[in-house]
Amino acid sequence: MAKLNKTYNILIRLGILILTFFYLYDQLVHKHNLTNLAQYFEKIVEEKDFITVLIVVLALLPVNLLLESYKWQLVIAKLEKVSLLNALKAVMAGISVSMFVPYRMGDFLGRIFILKKANRIQATLSTFLGGVSQLIATVIFGITAIVLFFPELIRRLDYKLNLWIYSGIILTAILILVFVVFSYLNFSAFSGIIKKINKRAYNKIASYIEVFSLYSAIDLLKVLLLSMTRYLIFSFQFYLLIRIFGISLDYFHAMILIAIIYLLISGIPTIALSELGVRGTVSLYVFNLYFGNQGMQGNYSNGIVSASSAIWIINLALPAVMGIIFIFHMKFLRNNDR
Repeated sequence: MAKLNKTYNILIRLGILILTFFYLYDQLVHKHNLTNLAQYFEKIVEEKDFITVLIVVLALLPVNLLLESYKWQLVIAKLEKVSLLNALKAVMAGISVSMFVPYRMGDFLGRIFILKKANRIQATLSTFLGGVSQLIATVIFGITAIVLFFPELIRRLDYKLNLWIYSGIILTAILILVFVVFSYLNFSAFSGIIKKINKRAYNKIASYIEVFSLYSAIDLLKVLLLSMTRYLIFSFQFYLLIRIFGISLDYFHAMILIAIIYLLISGIPTIALSELGVRGTVSLYVFNLYFGNQGMQGNYSNGIVSASSAIWIINLALPAVMGIIFIFHMKFLRNNDR
């Protein structure tokens, strides 16, 4: 049995390697995204501070990865103690798997295979909690951005802002955010709710979903704050790339538009979440709301698409390639699976 598991592990690793590189080739070479980005790079590489800003963006990548690794380390510690280094390996391996798994579920699944003893279903659910915290951070910043951007949008459409309607929008946004955050911080009550709704269904999955009861509101608040910090970092990376690709926009308004972009992207289903074309289209749409027709023309269009492509390559493609190394140290099948 052990010999058979070893063979299966090798085959799975090779499969992940092939699928990851095929997906990256498809996105960057076959669909010409890398070619288009390289051509635009040639035009702006001699701009003032270009190299300095690019170095800052690249330097923030390990900060981003370490924050995510530390967050996962905290979450999974309820089931198994993992070093920060192993957590980093798990996060990068998860990014590799997420390249070809729908809705980036591979980001969750790829991490649990570094664990030696923890129940993998429970570990997946715990990892899911960390993923939900990142989604909530996106929702918090995204809804806040929509509220802030609404008056500007109304003005650009030559409509008069109705204070009563705007007050209603603000109140609705506050209620949504309070509900979302409150629900997340009290996720431990989730298993109890299922038990009350359907006791038979609860008995079948009780041993798994009881993992949620391990996390207090303080635990989840720490995870959420880490997610929000990480969000600010990769949003700042996007802002810097927008600037070096020639989009003249102050930090405040840029962060509003970026927050709306990330909110819209988070709602796109299936594997399209990772596709460069989808990200570029969403970015163009949002920036066009701000710049008007100018946002879809010339340097604005090229700059926005290039910045969107660059942030994808830096924060997803590069870690995915590096994560392949750690895939070969993971056991997807183990003798003590339960």
